[in-house]
Amino acid sequence: MITPIILFLVGLVLLIKGGDWFVDGATGIAHKFHVPDLLIGATVVSIGTTLPEVMVSATSAVSGHGEIAYGNAIGSIICNTALIAAISIAVKPSRVDKKTLTIPVIFFYVSTALYLFTAYVTKRFDRVTGVLLLLIFVTYIGIQVYQAMHGKNPEAAAADAEVAAAEADTASNSTGKYLLLLVIGAAFIAIGANLLVDNGIIIAGLL
Repeated sequence: MITPIILFLVGLVLLIKGGDWFVDGATGIAHKFHVPDLLIGATVVSIGTTLPEVMVSATSAVSGHGEIAYGNAIGSIICNTALIAAISIAVKPSRVDKKTLTIPVIFFYVSTALYLFTAYVTKRFDRVTGVLLLLIFVTYIGIQVYQAMHGKNPEAAAADAEVAAAEADTASNSTGKYLLLLVIGAAFIAIGANLLVDNGIIIAGLL
């Protein structure tokens, strides 16, 4: 029982560090190519921070434990809204920007409605549901990218470009470092996901 617990914790640490390094590497490379910060946040950071959860769910599904994948998907949303958001709000309360939240909230409820319909009406998760959810995700990212690229006035966009260029020049010798962080981060995420799922299943079976 002790060995699976240790390996489970090692997998968790690898996922956390791998996610951090992957995002750092990807963000550094994006800055080097003068990608606007808004676009980095909407794509690289948002996808990179979710990558550990994606790997855990994908590994679970491939190994024949789809219930872990579904549970992880639901559980991560609950943690994001009822734990991470709650802590952030408790530490630093702030006003709500309705314009910023409108599109994410719409997509959140559309995805939830489809998930609930599939679970309680069809009572089966099939490939069609997966494709539909992926289309919702791609559409959401596309809208975020469009808003990031066109949502600022020319002066602000030019200022962002100058800042990004300065940062890129400063970090011109750090491309190798960012690539290394990207590769190691991805490897840590893959290894950590395997350790987490495999030993999580063992622990669950023993309990």
